[in-house]
Amino acid sequence: MAYDLIIVGGGPGGATAAKIAAENGLNVLLLEAGEEGRYKCCAGGIPVTNEDFTPIPHSVGEREITGGVIVTPKNGPMEFNATEEKDKGYCMFRTDFDRFLVDIARDAGAQVTYGFRAKGIEINSGGVLIKGHEEYRSKCVILATGLGGAHLQRGLGMEVPPMITGIQAEFAIPESAITEQFGNRVWEFFDRTISEHGVAWAFPKRDAVSIGILGRNIKIRDFKSFLRYSFIKDKLNGREMKVFGCHKIWAAPIPDKLIAKPYRDRVMIIGDACGTADPILYEGIYQARLSGKLAAEIFCKAYEEEDFGENSLSRYHNLLLKHLYKEELRYSYKIHTLLYHSGFLEKIINAAYSMAQEDPEMMQSMIALFTRSQTRKQIWKVMLSRKRKLIKHLGISSSLRLIPTLFRASRI
Repeated sequence: MAYDLIIVGGGPGGATAAKIAAENGLNVLLLEAGEEGRYKCCAGGIPVTNEDFTPIPHSVGEREITGGVIVTPKNGPMEFNATEEKDKGYCMFRTDFDRFLVDIARDAGAQVTYGFRAKGIEINSGGVLIKGHEEYRSKCVILATGLGGAHLQRGLGMEVPPMITGIQAEFAIPESAITEQFGNRVWEFFDRTISEHGVAWAFPKRDAVSIGILGRNIKIRDFKSFLRYSFIKDKLNGREMKVFGCHKIWAAPIPDKLIAKPYRDRVMIIGDACGTADPILYEGIYQARLSGKLAAEIFCKAYEEEDFGENSLSRYHNLLLKHLYKEELRYSYKIHTLLYHSGFLEKIINAAYSMAQEDPEMMQSMIALFTRSQTRKQIWKVMLSRKRKLIKHLGISSSLRLIPTLFRASRI
């Protein structure tokens, strides 16, 4: 059967793109490799900015998040509270959130097929052919496959983002105990002995807590080591891991950088497959949805013009650079370089938090790292404007060793 648009991947980016294209009266097919209700390895924290796309029902946003906790080897819980509504967020299971978004796309008119794993894609002057246990044709395809569809991108001669690894388990804990021990806060752990190029986390939901770790070359042994971390071990004593699909511990690849060219004739790539995740805390849901929105809007224009060539679809990339890279990801890469490539991860976090105790603007910028209530560009400018104070907190020796990394970051 032939469609106007096929979207491969039913996560937040793919579902958002399907909804927008279907709302514009186009014949849209959304193909999802997993079965409905499949578990997704994801911490499940989303800032309230996601409501720019769709209001989030309480039944999906399992726990409202009103603050955060930062832990480093030197300092115990360093807490902050959401001072405004825009600083709040939710923790939820991606299973529920993804189903909610797919249902919205279906209600808008998109056709949804679960359990279809695309094995190959052919592009010719007549359109697109998606191959699997069945074959589907369309005028254009949007790839929203995450990094699990890397073979599809390579088969089309397109770039795949560099990857790191995330490992996670869900621990069943009564709701009252979660509220007492974790509160309505996300917990982030910065410790190079756990992950030199990444973070660890504890994200509370209604009656479960997501415990995970990400970074380069992360292994199961690193995850199990984190479970012995003092702040985590005490809270998880006697708690059992939840089972999803016969597994207790899940791993997933996470993109580390935006690809240079997420389009070609009749193809656009969005979300993690495009490398849109923020490389500080590696949150990627908002970015996936934004890229899905932009790709769907460009497809609608291309459909009106009957032009699905590379030049036409390059407008998607232009919008991605304008709305995501220039104000956000470019400065995320700067902050990423400073944190994860300097050797001073914990010292920088400790210094920034100490400065923020006496500096409301600095505190708001630290909160915004978690909540996206400021652009990454704004946060970077606040950090640079306090270089002298940072040097004072770090000490002369550490500051001198930090200069080469700061120079590299400033050139990104």
